[in-house]
Amino acid sequence: MKKVTTLVLVIILLLPICTVFATGGGEKKSGSQGKLSTINVAIPALPDTLNSAAPILTISMYRVSYNIFNNLIEYDFKGDKGLMPALAESWKYIDGKTLEVNLRKGVKFHNGDELTSEDVAFTFEKILDPVIGSKSAAGQWTLFDRVEIINKYTVRFHTKQTDPVMLNRLSLPAFQIVNKRALKEAKNIEDWAFEPVGTGPYKVKSFNPADQLVLEAHNEYWGGKPYADTLIFRAVPEVSARIAGLIAGDYQVISDVATDLIKTVEADKNLSIEGGPSASYLAVYFNLHKPYFDVNLRQAMSLAVDRDLIIKTLFSGRTRVVNGLQEPGYGPMFVKEIPYPKYDLNKAKELVKKSKYNGEVIPYYILNDYYPNEVSVAQAMVEMWRAAGVNVQIEVKENWGQVNIEDSNKIRILGMRNTSHTDQYGDPSGCLWRTYTPKYDAQLLHNWQGADVDEFNKLGEILDSTADQKVRYNSAKRMLEIFDANPPAMILYQNVVFSAKRKNIDWNAYRQVYMYFGPENFKQ
Repeated sequence: MKKVTTLVLVIILLLPICTVFATGGGEKKSGSQGKLSTINVAIPALPDTLNSAAPILTISMYRVSYNIFNNLIEYDFKGDKGLMPALAESWKYIDGKTLEVNLRKGVKFHNGDELTSEDVAFTFEKILDPVIGSKSAAGQWTLFDRVEIINKYTVRFHTKQTDPVMLNRLSLPAFQIVNKRALKEAKNIEDWAFEPVGTGPYKVKSFNPADQLVLEAHNEYWGGKPYADTLIFRAVPEVSARIAGLIAGDYQVISDVATDLIKTVEADKNLSIEGGPSASYLAVYFNLHKPYFDVNLRQAMSLAVDRDLIIKTLFSGRTRVVNGLQEPGYGPMFVKEIPYPKYDLNKAKELVKKSKYNGEVIPYYILNDYYPNEVSVAQAMVEMWRAAGVNVQIEVKENWGQVNIEDSNKIRILGMRNTSHTDQYGDPSGCLWRTYTPKYDAQLLHNWQGADVDEFNKLGEILDSTADQKVRYNSAKRMLEIFDANPPAMILYQNVVFSAKRKNIDWNAYRQVYMYFGPENFKQ
């Protein structure tokens, strides 16, 4: 059977690609040393808003926001340093429910105001406001209680009960610090969202969500003066157009390079590829409202997928499969005993026969390569599932609204859909538990339930509320075991984040979608 699957993948790869790439060098230089005063970055889409307290924060927002705002604490997605000081220069736990944070003195906002405790308290008041705040942020810190101002440069964060990852939460993109005066003086939050005031290395000059975001250097940035006067993010939906513009010198950096186009980029001596496996995992959600999705069918569909073959054939070996929804970067919280996902076609066939599945067509809703190689991967898996006796039909939708369409009973009509689970701060509470709590899709919308799910939820609460690392480890281990035994989704592999750049600039991609051009990560 492996030969048949390989043939299917080869056929997919050999489908004609009708793309013409421009050539030439269009870079415009200025300054006595020939440095670029303007850096142009092409990305698939811009966010609808630059409001860090928006009800829903998107990948496109994350991609640009780190150039405008800072967190109190940052997670090192460039290297392996873990949590690092940012707007906070030091911190200490008063007790399990209280964290004292000392702010960096002399930090300037884009409007010239100095960062103080008032700004920090105001930021969290707005972000976690149940009426206008971010629902995703509130879901990421359900234990949050209040911010107490101690003095001009010191605040204390209070939680409702012991929170062992308070520091980690402060590094989340939803909790970037904004200027109190600027937001209070704005006509409304919608106006403010088009010219927000942060402390990052660049400030907003103009913003058109359909076209471009123009940023100017914040020369009083606490991390040092940026190396470019102007940073422009341009919305360029087609990857072929992004690559053509990079080759021509119209862009200095582009994001989201398809794996099958990497060789095209590397063939140009002036260009290089950046990135690789990200801190995000591609998964397929099962809609458990469908009667046929009993545990036997779900386990069978996972066993029928040869993940290693997909990675070798469609990703040129540039990503990897994970042992459960976790990664070795967790350190002492990484559970080594969790098994590597198996490929076992014979076992898959046995489980299909034991399941409630009777040959129904399972609708699999995807987008047109929203995730890297999404369509090709889906096509390959459909053939693998067919070999196991499962009939899956791909339906490519234009947007998420079409993917998540509901029936008259407010139940989504899809059979399966893709999703990504982002590991936001190197702890199981920031991925496994955050994405499978009762408030998120698997339980809230896709009907994952049962006695073992109740146990999973109790363990998640323990994971979130005890400082005892041994207890936390054992909780995470059991949660991963429950996930494997009664899977609400099928974890496939680590997503890839490939960017490309012109070699005359010194810029590095992160293990995240964030594209950061501050002086710590971009030079000329």
